[in-house]
Amino acid sequence: MAANLEQSLGKFNQDDLTVKICGTIFNTLPGGPPYQFYNTLDGAVQRVGGDLEKTRALAAADDGSKALWVAEALDTSDKLIAGLTGVKNLLSLFGSAPRKRTFEADDTQAADAALKGVGLAYMIYRLFPGDVAQKLSLFKELPAGVEIATYYVAADVALPFADNLAEAGAGLFKKLMNSQNASIASKFSAFAGGDALGQATSVFGQLSEQLEQYAVVAKGHVQPLLQKVQSVLPSGATMMNVADSATGVAATGLDVLPVYEFLGARLVAEACAMRSARGI
Repeated sequence: MAANLEQSLGKFNQDDLTVKICGTIFNTLPGGPPYQFYNTLDGAVQRVGGDLEKTRALAAADDGSKALWVAEALDTSDKLIAGLTGVKNLLSLFGSAPRKRTFEADDTQAADAALKGVGLAYMIYRLFPGDVAQKLSLFKELPAGVEIATYYVAADVALPFADNLAEAGAGLFKKLMNSQNASIASKFSAFAGGDALGQATSVFGQLSEQLEQYAVVAKGHVQPLLQKVQSVLPSGATMMNVADSATGVAATGLDVLPVYEFLGARLVAEACAMRSARGI
Protein backbone atom coordinates (compact mmCIF):
# COMPACT_ATOMS: atom_id res chain seq x y z
CA MET A 1 0.00 0.00 0.00
CA ALA A 2 1.08 3.60 -0.55
CA ALA A 3 1.11 4.20 3.19
CA ASN A 4 3.79 1.53 3.51
CA LEU A 5 5.93 3.23 0.88
CA GLU A 6 5.60 6.58 2.58
CA GLN A 7 6.39 4.99 5.94
CA SER A 8 9.49 3.37 4.46
CA LEU A 9 10.67 6.67 3.01
CA GLY A 10 9.94 8.47 6.27
CA LYS A 11 12.04 6.09 8.37
CA PHE A 12 15.26 7.63 7.14
CA ASN A 13 17.01 10.84 8.12
CA GLN A 14 20.00 12.47 6.51
CA ASP A 15 22.29 11.59 9.43
CA ASP A 16 21.42 7.87 9.48
CA LEU A 17 24.31 5.48 8.92
CA THR A 18 22.40 3.89 6.04
CA VAL A 19 22.11 7.23 4.26
CA LYS A 20 25.75 8.15 4.94
CA ILE A 21 27.02 4.84 3.57
CA CYS A 22 25.04 5.27 0.36
CA GLY A 23 26.22 8.84 -0.11
CA THR A 24 29.81 7.79 0.56
CA ILE A 25 29.71 5.07 -2.09
CA PHE A 26 28.02 7.29 -4.67
CA ASN A 27 30.45 10.14 -4.08
CA THR A 28 33.53 7.88 -4.19
CA LEU A 29 32.89 6.26 -7.57
CA PRO A 30 33.66 8.47 -10.59
CA GLY A 31 30.49 9.30 -12.42
CA GLY A 32 28.42 8.08 -9.47
CA PRO A 33 24.75 9.03 -9.29
CA PRO A 34 24.06 12.65 -8.32
CA TYR A 35 22.82 11.95 -4.83
CA GLN A 36 19.85 13.87 -3.44
CA PHE A 37 18.34 12.96 -0.08
CA TYR A 38 14.59 12.99 0.44
CA ASN A 39 12.27 11.03 2.70
CA THR A 40 8.82 11.83 1.34
CA LEU A 41 6.86 10.82 -1.73
CA ASP A 42 6.72 14.47 -2.71
CA GLY A 43 10.54 14.48 -2.76
CA ALA A 44 10.50 11.76 -5.41
CA VAL A 45 7.95 13.68 -7.49
CA GLN A 46 10.04 16.82 -7.30
CA ARG A 47 13.08 14.86 -8.43
CA VAL A 48 11.62 13.19 -11.53
CA GLY A 49 8.32 14.96 -12.18
CA GLY A 50 4.78 13.64 -12.13
CA ASP A 51 1.62 14.10 -10.11
CA LEU A 52 1.67 13.34 -6.38
CA GLU A 53 -1.79 11.77 -6.18
CA LYS A 54 -1.28 9.66 -9.30
CA THR A 55 2.11 8.59 -7.94
CA ARG A 56 0.49 7.63 -4.65
CA ALA A 57 -2.18 5.60 -6.46
CA LEU A 58 0.42 3.73 -8.53
CA ALA A 59 2.43 3.01 -5.41
CA ALA A 60 -0.67 1.53 -3.77
CA ALA A 61 -1.23 -0.88 -6.66
CA ASP A 62 -0.01 -4.46 -6.62
CA ASP A 63 3.20 -3.90 -8.62
CA GLY A 64 4.46 -1.12 -6.36
CA SER A 65 3.56 -3.02 -3.21
CA LYS A 66 5.27 -6.22 -4.39
CA ALA A 67 8.42 -4.36 -5.36
CA LEU A 68 8.66 -2.68 -1.94
CA TRP A 69 7.93 -6.00 -0.22
CA VAL A 70 10.91 -7.61 -1.94
CA ALA A 71 13.17 -4.62 -1.20
CA GLU A 72 12.37 -4.86 2.51
CA ALA A 73 12.92 -8.62 2.44
CA LEU A 74 16.48 -8.19 1.21
CA ASP A 75 17.63 -6.70 4.51
CA THR A 76 14.91 -7.22 7.13
CA SER A 77 15.56 -10.14 9.45
CA ASP A 78 11.98 -11.42 9.76
CA LYS A 79 11.53 -11.52 5.97
CA LEU A 80 15.11 -12.20 4.94
CA ILE A 81 15.69 -14.10 1.71
CA ALA A 82 19.40 -13.37 1.35
CA GLY A 83 22.04 -14.89 3.63
CA LEU A 84 23.87 -11.82 4.93
CA THR A 85 22.65 -8.32 5.48
CA GLY A 86 23.51 -4.71 6.09
CA VAL A 87 26.33 -4.00 8.51
CA LYS A 88 27.31 -7.67 8.75
CA ASN A 89 28.02 -7.67 5.04
CA LEU A 90 30.29 -4.62 5.17
CA LEU A 91 31.93 -5.36 8.51
CA SER A 92 33.04 -8.76 7.25
CA LEU A 93 35.49 -6.95 4.98
CA PHE A 94 37.34 -5.18 7.80
CA GLY A 95 39.59 -6.32 10.59
CA SER A 96 40.27 -9.81 9.24
CA ALA A 97 43.31 -11.34 7.62
CA PRO A 98 43.52 -10.92 3.85
CA ARG A 99 41.80 -13.73 2.03
CA LYS A 100 40.96 -14.60 -1.52
CA ARG A 101 37.63 -13.02 -2.31
CA THR A 102 35.90 -15.09 -4.96
CA PHE A 103 32.47 -16.61 -5.54
CA GLU A 104 34.01 -20.04 -5.04
CA ALA A 105 35.78 -19.15 -1.78
CA ASP A 106 32.72 -17.65 -0.08
CA ASP A 107 29.63 -19.51 -1.12
CA THR A 108 27.38 -17.86 1.48
CA GLN A 109 28.33 -14.36 0.39
CA ALA A 110 27.94 -15.34 -3.26
CA ALA A 111 24.43 -16.69 -2.58
CA ASP A 112 23.59 -13.43 -0.84
CA ALA A 113 24.80 -11.36 -3.79
CA ALA A 114 22.98 -13.55 -6.30
CA LEU A 115 19.68 -13.38 -4.43
CA LYS A 116 19.94 -9.62 -4.14
CA GLY A 117 20.53 -9.41 -7.88
CA VAL A 118 17.44 -11.52 -8.53
CA GLY A 119 15.46 -9.41 -6.07
CA LEU A 120 16.49 -6.25 -7.91
CA ALA A 121 15.53 -7.81 -11.26
CA TYR A 122 12.12 -8.76 -9.86
CA MET A 123 11.54 -5.19 -8.67
CA ILE A 124 12.33 -3.91 -12.16
CA TYR A 125 9.95 -6.44 -13.69
CA ARG A 126 7.11 -5.27 -11.46
CA LEU A 127 7.71 -1.53 -11.58
CA PHE A 128 8.15 -0.75 -15.27
CA PRO A 129 5.89 -1.40 -18.28
CA GLY A 130 6.84 -2.89 -21.63
CA ASP A 131 9.15 -5.67 -22.69
CA VAL A 132 12.42 -6.36 -20.88
CA ALA A 133 14.42 -3.88 -22.96
CA GLN A 134 11.85 -1.15 -22.29
CA LYS A 135 11.78 -1.94 -18.57
CA LEU A 136 15.55 -1.68 -18.32
CA SER A 137 15.68 1.52 -20.35
CA LEU A 138 13.22 3.18 -17.94
CA PHE A 139 15.11 1.80 -14.93
CA LYS A 140 18.40 3.21 -16.19
CA GLU A 141 16.82 6.64 -16.72
CA LEU A 142 15.79 6.98 -13.09
CA PRO A 143 18.26 8.49 -10.61
CA ALA A 144 17.07 5.91 -8.07
CA GLY A 145 17.75 3.16 -10.61
CA VAL A 146 21.33 4.29 -11.00
CA GLU A 147 21.65 4.51 -7.22
CA ILE A 148 20.46 1.02 -6.39
CA ALA A 149 22.44 -0.56 -9.24
CA THR A 150 25.59 1.30 -8.14
CA TYR A 151 25.16 0.23 -4.53
CA TYR A 152 24.52 -3.39 -5.47
CA VAL A 153 27.60 -3.61 -7.66
CA ALA A 154 29.85 -1.78 -5.18
CA ALA A 155 28.75 -3.22 -1.83
CA ASP A 156 27.51 -6.69 -2.75
CA VAL A 157 29.88 -7.64 -5.57
CA ALA A 158 32.93 -5.37 -5.92
CA LEU A 159 33.90 -5.14 -2.25
CA PRO A 160 33.20 -8.76 -1.20
CA PHE A 161 34.57 -10.26 -4.42
CA ALA A 162 37.52 -8.06 -5.27
CA ASP A 163 39.45 -10.96 -6.83
CA ASN A 164 36.59 -11.97 -9.12
CA LEU A 165 36.23 -8.33 -10.10
CA ALA A 166 39.94 -7.91 -10.82
CA GLU A 167 40.06 -11.03 -12.97
CA ALA A 168 36.74 -10.63 -14.74
CA GLY A 169 36.04 -9.53 -18.23
CA ALA A 170 32.49 -9.65 -19.51
CA GLY A 171 30.13 -12.09 -17.85
CA LEU A 172 30.91 -11.40 -14.19
CA PHE A 173 27.26 -11.37 -13.14
CA LYS A 174 26.29 -14.33 -15.27
CA LYS A 175 29.10 -16.25 -13.61
CA LEU A 176 27.77 -15.22 -10.21
CA MET A 177 24.27 -16.41 -11.09
CA ASN A 178 25.46 -19.64 -12.62
CA SER A 179 27.40 -20.44 -9.45
CA GLN A 180 24.23 -20.05 -7.38
CA ASN A 181 21.49 -21.53 -9.56
CA ALA A 182 20.33 -24.06 -6.99
CA SER A 183 20.30 -21.57 -4.12
CA ILE A 184 18.39 -18.99 -6.15
CA ALA A 185 15.82 -21.50 -7.33
CA SER A 186 15.08 -22.83 -3.86
CA LYS A 187 15.22 -19.62 -1.82
CA PHE A 188 13.64 -17.10 -4.15
CA SER A 189 10.94 -19.43 -5.41
CA ALA A 190 10.02 -20.42 -1.86
CA PHE A 191 9.90 -16.78 -0.83
CA ALA A 192 8.10 -15.14 -3.75
CA GLY A 193 6.22 -18.11 -5.23
CA GLY A 194 4.36 -18.33 -8.50
CA ASP A 195 6.10 -17.01 -11.57
CA ALA A 196 8.33 -14.61 -9.64
CA LEU A 197 11.60 -16.41 -10.36
CA GLY A 198 10.87 -16.64 -14.08
CA GLN A 199 9.93 -12.97 -14.15
CA ALA A 200 13.11 -11.99 -12.33
CA THR A 201 15.45 -14.11 -14.43
CA SER A 202 13.86 -12.82 -17.63
CA VAL A 203 15.10 -9.37 -16.61
CA PHE A 204 18.42 -10.33 -15.07
CA GLY A 205 19.96 -11.61 -18.30
CA GLN A 206 19.84 -8.13 -19.82
CA LEU A 207 20.24 -6.31 -16.50
CA SER A 208 23.62 -7.99 -16.11
CA GLU A 209 24.84 -6.07 -19.16
CA GLN A 210 24.01 -2.78 -17.39
CA LEU A 211 25.64 -3.99 -14.18
CA GLU A 212 28.85 -4.82 -16.06
CA GLN A 213 29.18 -1.10 -16.87
CA TYR A 214 29.04 -0.19 -13.19
CA ALA A 215 31.53 -2.97 -12.41
CA VAL A 216 34.06 -1.50 -14.84
CA VAL A 217 33.98 1.74 -12.84
CA ALA A 218 34.16 -0.04 -9.48
CA LYS A 219 37.03 -2.26 -10.62
CA GLY A 220 39.63 0.48 -10.31
CA HIS A 221 38.30 1.89 -7.06
CA VAL A 222 38.00 -1.01 -4.63
CA GLN A 223 40.59 0.37 -2.21
CA PRO A 224 39.17 3.91 -2.13
CA LEU A 225 35.73 2.39 -1.58
CA LEU A 226 37.01 0.27 1.31
CA GLN A 227 38.73 3.24 2.90
CA LYS A 228 35.77 5.61 2.51
CA VAL A 229 33.23 3.08 3.78
CA GLN A 230 35.44 2.20 6.72
CA SER A 231 35.79 5.88 7.59
CA VAL A 232 32.06 6.30 8.19
CA LEU A 233 31.38 2.98 9.92
CA PRO A 234 31.50 2.74 13.72
CA SER A 235 34.60 1.08 15.13
CA GLY A 236 35.75 -1.33 17.78
CA ALA A 237 33.21 -2.82 20.16
CA THR A 238 30.39 -0.78 18.67
CA MET A 239 31.02 -2.38 15.28
CA MET A 240 30.95 -5.84 16.77
CA ASN A 241 27.74 -5.15 18.66
CA VAL A 242 26.08 -4.06 15.45
CA ALA A 243 27.43 -7.04 13.56
CA ASP A 244 26.36 -9.58 16.15
CA SER A 245 22.94 -8.16 16.97
CA ALA A 246 19.84 -9.33 15.14
CA THR A 247 18.76 -5.74 14.70
CA GLY A 248 21.59 -3.69 16.15
CA VAL A 249 19.13 -1.08 17.35
CA ALA A 250 18.62 -2.16 20.96
CA ALA A 251 22.31 -2.69 21.62
CA THR A 252 23.77 0.39 19.97
CA GLY A 253 21.10 2.81 18.86
CA LEU A 254 22.41 2.41 15.29
CA ASP A 255 20.49 1.10 12.34
CA VAL A 256 21.77 -2.04 10.61
CA LEU A 257 22.01 -0.56 7.17
CA PRO A 258 18.56 -1.41 5.80
CA VAL A 259 19.93 -0.17 2.50
CA TYR A 260 17.58 -2.06 0.22
CA GLU A 261 14.53 -0.72 1.99
CA PHE A 262 15.99 2.80 1.67
CA LEU A 263 17.07 2.54 -1.97
CA GLY A 264 14.17 0.28 -2.90
CA ALA A 265 11.61 2.73 -1.54
CA ARG A 266 13.26 5.46 -3.60
CA LEU A 267 13.12 3.23 -6.68
CA VAL A 268 9.42 2.48 -6.17
CA ALA A 269 8.62 6.14 -5.53
CA GLU A 270 10.52 7.43 -8.55
CA ALA A 271 9.22 4.71 -10.86
CA CYS A 272 5.64 5.56 -9.90
CA ALA A 273 6.34 9.29 -10.30
CA MET A 274 7.84 8.69 -13.75
CA ARG A 275 4.84 6.61 -14.79
CA SER A 276 2.46 9.29 -13.56
CA ALA A 277 4.34 11.94 -15.52
CA ARG A 278 4.35 9.92 -18.76
CA GLY A 279 0.99 8.26 -18.44
CA ILE A 280 2.47 4.75 -18.69
